[in-house]
Amino acid sequence: MNTVSTQKPAAFKAWMALPLLLLCHLVATPASAQVRVGLKGGFQLANMEWRGSALGSSNRVGFFAGPTAKFTLPVVGLGIDAAILFDQRDLKVEESTFKQQSLVLQGSARYDVGIGDVIGIFAHIGPQFSFNVGDDLINWVTKEGGLKQFSLQETMLSVNMGVGVTLFGHLEGRISYNIPVSKTADFTWSNLGTQLGEQSWSHAKSRTNAWSIAATYYF
Repeated sequence: MNTVSTQKPAAFKAWMALPLLLLCHLVATPASAQVRVGLKGGFQLANMEWRGSALGSSNRVGFFAGPTAKFTLPVVGLGIDAAILFDQRDLKVEESTFKQQSLVLQGSARYDVGIGDVIGIFAHIGPQFSFNVGDDLINWVTKEGGLKQFSLQETMLSVNMGVGVTLFGHLEGRISYNIPVSKTADFTWSNLGTQLGEQSWSHAKSRTNAWSIAATYYF
């Protein structure tokens, strides 16, 4: 398989990160809120499903890491957390595997319930904005001479929801399910006919759901 990857210029990728920085700058924190910062990381199992095609779904593993912050509001149990993460996952298209690299902005509303002074549990839900920072267009030619193209969306919107546990006020673990609102990628390929030079094209769109397990340490 011969592949050709098309990557965005560095200046363009830097421009795509500006919405993240602007959003963080515009978020106003109430004076009475308690703010804590930390580091977040974890693993995910992504399931890519295709629509408009008989292509089978595939499960692939990825990871993510980055800084996070938690805002405890002056209402018992209510809070907000936000994170800026580097996310990398493998995506399988037929027999080929590609890497998807994204800069991810997560935000969640959460409700915490304390069980004594040591342990607490919480539920969370909120949006996730993903900005592709890796290759976004990959072309290749099959052994039979067919042409194939796999393209990733530059920006993606999804929703995270899940539950978690807090230990000793510093360590936090959570299980989340990510549901895409927008499509993840497009896949286009040629079909060679029986007659010389006969060729047709097929197209499929995908959405990628993901389960994730994350650990956070708050300073």
